[in-house]
Amino acid sequence: MPKIYRLGEYAEALEGVSLIVGEGLCSNIYVVGREKATVIDTGVGNILNPVWPQLSELGVEPSNVDKVVLTHAHHDHAMGAFLILERAGPKVYVHEEDTRYIASRLGDSLVKVREGDVIETELWPLNVYWTPGHTSGSMSLYNQEHRILFSGDTVFPDGYYGRYDGESGSYEATVESLRKLDGLDVEFLLSGHGSPVLEDGNRHIDMALRSATRWS
Repeated sequence: MPKIYRLGEYAEALEGVSLIVGEGLCSNIYVVGREKATVIDTGVGNILNPVWPQLSELGVEPSNVDKVVLTHAHHDHAMGAFLILERAGPKVYVHEEDTRYIASRLGDSLVKVREGDVIETELWPLNVYWTPGHTSGSMSLYNQEHRILFSGDTVFPDGYYGRYDGESGSYEATVESLRKLDGLDVEFLLSGHGSPVLEDGNRHIDMALRSATRWS
């Protein structure tokens, strides 16, 4: 079963944030808060990544799930949302550019977001940054006060960044998105795959930008 980490045990600023590590081809799932939890990405939702047992272990029951936020609509990040919707009634936030892949299945649960929107959580607000490249509707979520960035598949630890060879991917958009994120003050980098970065997240973003522009 997927491992669970309560990130507040490692950094005070992340108190109330938990990580469910995906098994196999499955995204990380982040849970912000508990009484009115915001679930950021939901994994692939298969038998290895069933979502609800892990949420229950964190004390998050169906009545506690307030919001689901998908950093993009790829199946390894988004399909677990339908397991959540079987038992709970959260709104599901997706960037408007990626809703074409998933909107018809979400119905009235869907909330379209765009650059500059703010998603309120139980703990603190998250600002939406449109970071296309991996998909046309990829987005990252940033809390300025605590310097926390949920980066989806736009940027990963150690200078890696998301593939851009998919249906709506773009190398040029990837570079511009990395430039945008490089301009933020980031201590904690919480990406869609890989381990959390718990200090000097900017260094990892800068490494990714330098790597992406090496041949441009």
